[in-house]
Amino acid sequence: MARKFDKRIVNLKTQNEHIQLFIKHSNAFVEAQLNPVISKSFSESVSLAISQVNGCKLCSYTHAKNALKSGMSQEEVDFLMTGEGFDNAPKEQLEALLFAQHYADTKGNPDPATKQKLTDTYGEEKTKDIMASILMMNLTNLHGNTAEALGLRFKGKAVEYSNFWQEIAVTINFFKVMPVILYKMLKYKLIGTKRDRLVSVN
Repeated sequence: MARKFDKRIVNLKTQNEHIQLFIKHSNAFVEAQLNPVISKSFSESVSLAISQVNGCKLCSYTHAKNALKSGMSQEEVDFLMTGEGFDNAPKEQLEALLFAQHYADTKGNPDPATKQKLTDTYGEEKTKDIMASILMMNLTNLHGNTAEALGLRFKGKAVEYSNFWQEIAVTINFFKVMPVILYKMLKYKLIGTKRDRLVSVN
């Protein structure tokens, strides 16, 4: 009997839409990694906020570890992973965390006014870094959940509303993003000229 699965999984068509969107913004992602204007703890907070909504266990574990390494306390990490409001979050991160949740809640279709508020709050450069974290994390979350569903299937615990071939296709298809990222990172390091960006104060 198929089991209920309270995490978001994705089919191949939808995954390809997310991949195309990420590739479209991959230059911004590379710059956010190699020449960031938000702190590592800020980026990890955003990743944890969106992972909590999507329910990706592996992503939450990985970014919790990264957040601790970036200087966040265990209490701060635990609070973000509950997703129960952000009353104790740093004020300068609040709008980004709320938007990350909203992005996941709307399955990647945020309200334009909410997206504009993000830009109004942080400016173009910081918003690029925030969005880079959100796009990559959302893509990774959905892949991780679908791969988890595949693992459950091999254990005889198939997930409702999914099938073996969909799970296999999505699990493999995700990795076509990697050559794009590696190529653009290498290109940026070898021939790219770092732009002067806003100094991170968060």
